[in-house]
Amino acid sequence: MRRKLTITLLTTLMLFSLWQLTTNVSAQQELTLAMILTGLQTKGKTPETATLEKRNIYITRRVQTYGVTFRVTSEIERELRNAGATNALISAIRQNGPSAPTPTPTPYNSRPSATYKDLWIDNNITEGGQLGMRIHVKFTAYGMRNLNSYLAIYFMDSSGNYLKDKNGKFASSSDDVAVYREITPAYDPADYNDLTVFMPYSEFDLPNGTYNLTMDVKLIYKAGGLIQELTKKSFPYRQGSAVTRNSSAVTFKVARIWVDYNVTEGGQRGMRIHVNFEVSGLKGVDSLLAVRVRKENDDFLMNSNRSYSNDGGELEVSFAMKPGYDTTVYKDADVFLPYNQIIVTRGKWNLRLDVDLKYADGEIITHMDYYPFEFERP
Repeated sequence: MRRKLTITLLTTLMLFSLWQLTTNVSAQQELTLAMILTGLQTKGKTPETATLEKRNIYITRRVQTYGVTFRVTSEIERELRNAGATNALISAIRQNGPSAPTPTPTPYNSRPSATYKDLWIDNNITEGGQLGMRIHVKFTAYGMRNLNSYLAIYFMDSSGNYLKDKNGKFASSSDDVAVYREITPAYDPADYNDLTVFMPYSEFDLPNGTYNLTMDVKLIYKAGGLIQELTKKSFPYRQGSAVTRNSSAVTFKVARIWVDYNVTEGGQRGMRIHVNFEVSGLKGVDSLLAVRVRKENDDFLMNSNRSYSNDGGELEVSFAMKPGYDTTVYKDADVFLPYNQIIVTRGKWNLRLDVDLKYADGEIITHMDYYPFEFERP
């Protein structure tokens, strides 16, 4: 009996110690499975660890910063879900864990390819006397050992047209605005956790104004030809003196909001949100129909995935627009919200969509409407 009590006490002390590690900001080390399980199940004393939802967000950020010591198997995933782990946390663990052992491919059994993981931007960076943006890309290359290639980034406007170069400095062979970073992977697979390129703002060759641009990110052969499409990432951009803003002159009328549930897009299951509305006072202005999600207490749902959040870390999906008339009617502006990005604990939730008009850089123009819905997390 004494031996069982001793083992129980030691186990409790170990878990408490592990929980301290997960809550200690200065503990810059990879997280173990035990740390994460204990962190999920232990209510912290700080606001950021007071609820399971907030603990998920907190641990997800630490996983993205420090990584983990293990790979996700079906058994481990079951343990994590039983402890209350969200899809976002499990996805972060998969992306930031050790790579699976992979046999060295040969030119005869492997085709060059890559898996995209993340992209983020540092704005207003000065390099070589030029002001611009530093673009960070995270991906894994397969079958590319000793292959001379490029990370290539092209830029499109809000209509999907590639920006055209005017001086030949940052340009593709077809005179599209582009920036390149040469790579020759030394391993297979080769992990690029933070491959950076610098893009001067002046090389966009755009007149003064505000824009909603999109990066088209690819891997290409140095000799020419596509290896792999990595991602497309939209971002707001303001050149010189921006278009004069007068939010008070913007008016709108929402005719209808409706939702298609259980839609599959890009391999993800979620909800497609439709808005029928008209807007006046935004002719020629790059802007957004932005949709966030509120809980019953009016708090916004948070999300650490850059593809589904705004600068404040709030869950947000948006429809890019540039009205062509003094009064423009959008009969069906739609956005897709994957269920796995709705980070809540198990159970039924009464939520509501918060629909706003925003400028392309994220500044809110006006609130438009709410749409209540019920969501159940199994």
